[in-house]
Amino acid sequence: MSDEEAGPKKSPLKLIILIVAALAVLGGGGLGTMLFIKKRATAKAIAAEKAKAQEAQGQEGAGAEAVPHGDEDSEDCGDTGDKKEGGGRGAGEAAPVMVMTRTVNLTGPRRNAFLRCELNILFCDADLGKLVSGEKPSPEKSLIQSIVLGVLAGKSVEEASDAESREALRKEMKEKLNEQFKPHPPKPGEKEDPKHKKPKRPIKSVLIVDWAIQQ
Repeated sequence: MSDEEAGPKKSPLKLIILIVAALAVLGGGGLGTMLFIKKRATAKAIAAEKAKAQEAQGQEGAGAEAVPHGDEDSEDCGDTGDKKEGGGRGAGEAAPVMVMTRTVNLTGPRRNAFLRCELNILFCDADLGKLVSGEKPSPEKSLIQSIVLGVLAGKSVEEASDAESREALRKEMKEKLNEQFKPHPPKPGEKEDPKHKKPKRPIKSVLIVDWAIQQ
């Protein structure tokens, strides 16, 4: 057999080998591409889940900041930092209470319209409460009386008779007293003693014990 006759027979065999090799390469490449795409999709899904979780945590944190613990109308003293070792105020020691009984003029159609009321002021700041709850006069006691009378003065008979207005007056007294006696931040270079930390709201509550209108 001549070389020319053997040549054409070998060419189809080489062609078949090349085609098989090409298919193998393409098949492997296609499989690799599919695996790559699948891994990439999985990574994207995981990243999306993490982003959703972080966003949810961020919204919870924002909600907590928007509604801080212990709002201004709360009557909970919170942690004042001056608790005793046994906890609380100690056995037999009552919370200080300042009792105010006052009669003020009311505006209205009648000239002789009066409001007679008794208020009990409760304190988160025990030191301030002790200064003003006794019989002895003190600058703090006089200041509290002045603020309370300032809130009551000039009110009409209608305002004094309305339950919602009376509640608003009670809250106004509490807010003004807390604003007046709130602790000041330490001066530059000074450090606050955690054992004698003052409460941010010294006044716990203003209670209306008696409220009578005389005309």
